[in-house]
Amino acid sequence: MPKRHDKITKSVNYDYYWDILFCTVPLLAVSCFYYGARPLLMMAAGLLTAYVADCVVTPLHAAGYRAHEPSSEAFAALIVLMMPASAPYYMVVTATIIAVLVKEAFGGEGHYPFHPAAVGLVAATLAWPRVMSSYPAPGTVLALFSSTGVVLTQGSNTTLSAGGLPSDSTINLLTGNVAGPLGCCAILVIVACGLYLLVRGHMQLSTFVPYLAVCVLVPWLLPNLNELPALSAPWEYVRQRIYLEKYILLSGSMLFGGIFLACEPVVQPNRWSSRLIYGLFLGAMATAFRYYSVYETGVCFAIVLAGAFPEWLDRLAQRAERIRFMRKEEKRLAQHREP
Repeated sequence: MPKRHDKITKSVNYDYYWDILFCTVPLLAVSCFYYGARPLLMMAAGLLTAYVADCVVTPLHAAGYRAHEPSSEAFAALIVLMMPASAPYYMVVTATIIAVLVKEAFGGEGHYPFHPAAVGLVAATLAWPRVMSSYPAPGTVLALFSSTGVVLTQGSNTTLSAGGLPSDSTINLLTGNVAGPLGCCAILVIVACGLYLLVRGHMQLSTFVPYLAVCVLVPWLLPNLNELPALSAPWEYVRQRIYLEKYILLSGSMLFGGIFLACEPVVQPNRWSSRLIYGLFLGAMATAFRYYSVYETGVCFAIVLAGAFPEWLDRLAQRAERIRFMRKEEKRLAQHREP
């Protein structure tokens, strides 16, 4: 009698992960335009590492590799896009393996409390801080297998955290012609990817809007600019504040992290009110890391720290809803008893 095979079903977030991989294509194309073919090889190394690591690690919790679940490949792609184009391949491999281990340690796809890609980036940043904060200038065609001899510069967040303003033009910021992570600088492409994810139903505005609001409002109310007084009214020095907001919005990984990391369906809370609070907290943490660290990918630290709260926020929201329901029922029963 022939052996019966169980029907393979797609994971709940199958479409989300494939859409993330689809969005990485234009971002990777922009990075290849500025740096040559090296970003393409970095992406290939990350995707291959994710596949092999999944095949090796997944059986450890009594589950075979599931080809219908491309989350590890999506995490690897995000890790590559948030690294310098000059990063050694072993850093890509190490960060990807850590991301897969984090995912599988909590039971695999759909169960991890911390964003695996963010954890992988945090580990790489702590292990190689100088490499992760130095970037080649756009237009530098990098060698495929060596990055020695390449002139590296600091990202814009180094200037912002020191209380200064970068000198990059608006058009360069929009098109990605600035030094930074290879997939986080082309703002026009990132916004287009965000709109695509929103239309596809993968982006929760209840998380993204409060996150973005805090990231914008805090620098306006409390600008970290050496040329401004420590305590100045929000309606004073408007021109300087506008210039600051331009670099807050259009540089670093703030927008990339809000679109591709903060709105991850497994990590963020399930309830609307919980996502609102989560977005506010995440925005505050991302702003703090931007003020007090030189890392362009400081949003990853914020997302890892915020990962401890979504389930707790959902429980509080559920308890509040239950209390409101009980009060409504008590009021309804009291009205029903009245003669």
